[in-house]
Amino acid sequence: MMPNTPENKVDFKSKVKLALKFLLVVFIFWLLFRKGLVTAESGRKVIQSPTVLALECLLMCLNLVFSTVRWRFLLKCHGVDLRFKDTLTYSFIGNFFNIALPGAVSGDVVKAVYVSAKFKEKRSSLLGSILFDRVIGLSALVIVGTVSAAVSQSVDWGGSLPHFLLFSVYGMGFGVFLFFAYLFLSHRRDPVLHFFKKLTHWNSKLGSMERVYVGVMHYRHHASEVMRSLMMSVLIHFLLVTIVFLLANTLSAQPLPFIGLSVVAPIGVLATAIPVLPAGVGTGHAAFYYLFKLVGSSQGAEVFSWLVFLQVALGLVGGVVYLRTKLE
Repeated sequence: MMPNTPENKVDFKSKVKLALKFLLVVFIFWLLFRKGLVTAESGRKVIQSPTVLALECLLMCLNLVFSTVRWRFLLKCHGVDLRFKDTLTYSFIGNFFNIALPGAVSGDVVKAVYVSAKFKEKRSSLLGSILFDRVIGLSALVIVGTVSAAVSQSVDWGGSLPHFLLFSVYGMGFGVFLFFAYLFLSHRRDPVLHFFKKLTHWNSKLGSMERVYVGVMHYRHHASEVMRSLMMSVLIHFLLVTIVFLLANTLSAQPLPFIGLSVVAPIGVLATAIPVLPAGVGTGHAAFYYLFKLVGSSQGAEVFSWLVFLQVALGLVGGVVYLRTKLE
């Protein structure tokens, strides 16, 4: 009989943790597929277009790679030169938890835990980089939606945006403009930082909020890197619109215009950030169904189901990476 040494106890605990991780991955994907996100009819149409499906998968992978490169840009601004391999690993893990946990931003929290464990002395800066990375991504999404909405007013794209939706998009675009104006113009006087300092003085436990804010506002000194990351984010969302375009025209009986989908798709994706169900399920379906009606299609929910399927497929890879990666 093998002696019950401390090494054996550690090895047994590692195996138990690995088994629990595996069960977690299996259980989450069982729940997702049990919801029946894809109908048999849409499956038949997609299978009959294997080349288009392969292209969609390739574009989804490119999106993750570009997101990883963007995050590396932002990490280097804090003096953190994380290897591309490690950055991609944490991105895969974050992508898995984006579809495993409620909302489209849940994976960022898990990614923050992994990176902070590796660089404990720069935890606040790293949290700031992850938060700013999300802000950059959402800002680019709003920019794409705002520009597309403006173009839709002068181009015949097969539909028209309701006034409340149009002005909501413009409002979000204006909010993005105000954020970046404040970021780059408040280096001499920052009332928000002054507010956080008061909170820290009142309760030292709130100091982490101030440190994370400082980590975010650190990017005011790196305008070129911020602009480069923003342009890369615009490219990422352009690829996402292309994926939606390919899916929509595979499933729809009549061709749908690219400009029309570039108007409604970013708005629909924004809705998935609302934490209701994994991968934005529910809110995303409702948003896509309503928005696709504006371009004369009833396939919005179905298109979103296949978008979720592609995310789940990529998340499965992230789940495998998660199982093989130890938290340092």
